[in-house]
Amino acid sequence: MPIAGVVIYTKTEHTQDIIKKLDAMDRVTTYGVHKGNIIIAVFEGDTSKELEQLTDNISKNITGVLGIYPAYVNFELDEGSPEGDASLN
Repeated sequence: MPIAGVVIYTKTEHTQDIIKKLDAMDRVTTYGVHKGNIIIAVFEGDTSKELEQLTDNISKNITGVLGIYPAYVNFELDEGSPEGDASLN
């Protein structure tokens, strides 16, 4: 499962409304605001494509979002998946 730590730049006057919308979304966790207009968050998805779609959806559909920038991306393998089975490596 891929996860991404992101910073979301916002118009300051929209920051609190954006946090409320993000907090209502599945697979999004917010961790606070820096300097009044930078939201720190983590996105989760089942695939990297899902992370991309989540980012696009937020960027295009939430007023006041200026940009979303990844700080890190990590891929955790499920134990039941062939990629996660150490005996196959």
